Amino acid sequence: MEVNIIKFDHFGRGIGKLNNKIVFVDKALPDEIVDINITNDKKKYCEAKINRIIKKSNNRIKPICPFYNKCGGCNFLHTNYIKEKEFKMNKARQLLGRCDSFYETKEFNYRNKVTLHVKNNKMGLYKEKTNDIIDIDYCYLLNNNINRVISDLKTIDLNKYNFKTIIIKTNLNRILLNVDNSVNDDFINKFNYVNTIISKKEIVKGIGFIEEEINNKIFKITSEAFFQINKDGIEKIYYIIINFLKDKKINRVLDLYSGTSLWGILISDSVKEITGIEINKEATICANDNIKRNSISNIMVINTDVKNYINKCKNIDLVIVDPPRSGLDKKTKEYLKRINSKNIIYISCNMITLKRDLDELKSNYDIVSINLVDMFEKTYHCESICLLERK
Repeated sequence: MEVNIIKFDHFGRGIGKLNNKIVFVDKALPDEIVDINITNDKKKYCEAKINRIIKKSNNRIKPICPFYNKCGGCNFLHTNYIKEKEFKMNKARQLLGRCDSFYETKEFNYRNKVTLHVKNNKMGLYKEKTNDIIDIDYCYLLNNNINRVISDLKTIDLNKYNFKTIIIKTNLNRILLNVDNSVNDDFINKFNYVNTIISKKEIVKGIGFIEEEINNKIFKITSEAFFQINKDGIEKIYYIIINFLKDKKINRVLDLYSGTSLWGILISDSVKEITGIEINKEATICANDNIKRNSISNIMVINTDVKNYINKCKNIDLVIVDPPRSGLDKKTKEYLKRINSKNIIYISCNMITLKRDLDELKSNYDIVSINLVDMFEKTYHCESICLLERK
């Protein structure tokens, strides 16, 4: 079945029409003509994979990864970066109405964390939309410290240890390895270059965490607490935020979903007082450690659910929100409008939920700018930093 690809959908798939029905074609590019195999036929649309490319786009390139057509880890190894960047900027314009700036990061080897799945002596990432494991030995998105650990894991009998999940993190040339079952001395000696090894939540080597330095501030990173996966991206987001704040007098800041207090600590020299709210206990412990190790006296972090505390906040000049992919819940949005702070900085990795939330906040706020930082190159994801001012 022959299909003309007209444009991208929001997930980087090609869109065409077949018998007056929309068809989403995996890894097809605009202006291509492709012969397809339908993989999912619905009443109003169908999904398909390419059987053969009849007319190839000038933007198509050969994927460098041998696992690309099976693995669900990335989406844009089949096209040049010009087209990927264009896709992300157009997505912002379609969903959010504008794109005022775009910041690139490293093209490859930028991820400082990976979660690997293990089953039947296979170790790797999930096949797209399944729980089938793609047995990888190298990932082009991962920092090469992580790829070194993966390579060495491939040389041992994983069945012997009965792992199900392996987490690897790296920063400042240090490595943390967390496995969900017991290990022996042979395993620990095998990874003598790894700084911290955690087995069944017990530290068997090292101090149990690694550190990262951002703008002369030091951050503790544990196995479980969330930390942004792209250091270059963090620095570019900080640049956007600090330039927004430079001409403003900011006294009280509310930092929602504050995690390890990354954004609060980075702006602490530019504001008077910061209250962070974070539901994850381990992230809160990390945040308080980070505050102490950086000798910061104007940040307080509270371990609770945002929606259960935000109604207590008054006289706020700035709210920073960096929520999970699902965005803000309805209760939090209502309280944000009641607080009516002078400014909001909304950091989001999901433009779809960001659009939904901005539509509800626009009665109180004007959008100053929408800035994209490509934290997740080679995927359809992109970090959006939306700057809002009270009407």
